[in-house]
Amino acid sequence: MKAPAHIESGNKFYRIDNQEKYLQDFRGHPELVKFPSTSEVFHAVLENAFYASCIGNGEGKTLEANETVCKVFGYTTKEMNKLTTKELFDVRENKYLGYLCQRERNGRAKAKITGIRKNGERFPCEITSIIFIDDDGEKRTINTVLDISRNYSNSLFE
Repeated sequence: MKAPAHIESGNKFYRIDNQEKYLQDFRGHPELVKFPSTSEVFHAVLENAFYASCIGNGEGKTLEANETVCKVFGYTTKEMNKLTTKELFDVRENKYLGYLCQRERNGRAKAKITGIRKNGERFPCEITSIIFIDDDGEKRTINTVLDISRNYSNSLFE
């Protein structure tokens, strides 16, 4: 078996496990393949994640939210997409400020902070976040929130 090949497209590299089949499928013209954009990849991850996830603009605005994050916070998708972090988390906490500094410094961060549900209930949560640049050159974040106040994972499949 041959080692996996890598095809360069712009400044991105794509791993091809079965190079021969890949090249046959496109008649030897890998340049004809349209690889998904960064935004398409993150959107697919968001929509298929079992965990509460959302995409933000890096400045606190929610751009896209999956069904699970809406359940955790008690909002509809339409409502969630109008919110900012000020409505979802206790942004006055030192832990939250430290989390933001860590993300700016490292491009990724994780922290235990306080979430705020639509009904005003506060709950402990773990948040992870990474910064990425979309295909239009815009700063974006993808965030995962885990409600640690109870065993929330049991209700993911209901």
